[in-house]
Amino acid sequence: MKFAYLMYTDRDFFEISETISQLTKQDDHVFIMINDNSLRDKITIAFSRNKNVHVSTSQDYASVGDLSMSRGTILQLKESYERNDVFFDYYINLSDAMIPIKTREEIVEYLSNNPKDHYYIDSSETENPHLREVFEGYYTLTNIANFPTSKLTRNLTKGISKLLKTFNIQRKIKDKVFIGSPFFILKDDTVEKLAKHYDYVSSTFSMSWYSEEMYLFMMINKFISEDFDHINDDMRLLGPNGKWETSVNIQNVTREQILSTEALFAAKIIAEDNPSLYQDYYDIYNKNYVEEEEKEKEFDFKPIIT
Repeated sequence: MKFAYLMYTDRDFFEISETISQLTKQDDHVFIMINDNSLRDKITIAFSRNKNVHVSTSQDYASVGDLSMSRGTILQLKESYERNDVFFDYYINLSDAMIPIKTREEIVEYLSNNPKDHYYIDSSETENPHLREVFEGYYTLTNIANFPTSKLTRNLTKGISKLLKTFNIQRKIKDKVFIGSPFFILKDDTVEKLAKHYDYVSSTFSMSWYSEEMYLFMMINKFISEDFDHINDDMRLLGPNGKWETSVNIQNVTREQILSTEALFAAKIIAEDNPSLYQDYYDIYNKNYVEEEEKEKEFDFKPIIT
């Protein structure tokens, strides 16, 4: 079983390098958006000899709550699927400071026993008519750096949207609206269908409010099936409350949360904030992995010092 990990990150060079190295050690691939220009260049150089590392260039950054997040992810899905040199069984997206909290063997075993798409749909506009209003609005400040964390910026963004609606400036698209967790584990056949319609994200969700919480389910409903044949669980542990919450920034998780969860991945786990927790879990993915040979391998992490 082979995985394509689709990532974006704001971490430093050390954490990015360590995460990439761990995720590719058993021949999985990483497709990564790095928000810092200088770090992006350094990682590109450092991993230039690693055939399993792909630094995103079609869109090289992503911001929570902004179109760049969903657009960047769908482009990563498209580009990873269209590679002719490798077949991926599953495509898994990881947010900033999200890492596996189970061994690779445990993840493979779980997916072998549950061979379906995994994502969490919370509700649709049928149960929650307010979703239609949120979807139709234009939110002009989502690309500002402090949008995810600034109450003032978020309130101003909502205020402008309401003002635009008074002039009937709003989305006219009639596709059914869904909302849920932005995290997924997708099978190859699902990604094949999504990749064909990647442009739907840009054309539908420009200036949207947290489009990453809507686009996947709306695409599946529109282009694949109205009957979601999946496991309604994203298999993520998200701080501070354990599960996804709409429009809420992910915070650090605790050791106690990790020890009591069945999730496969968790965020946030940051070296600077909790060194002991990071030290215990940064390499858990490869805990049972024993290299067949001692010799250096092409896909091992060998940073090039410049």
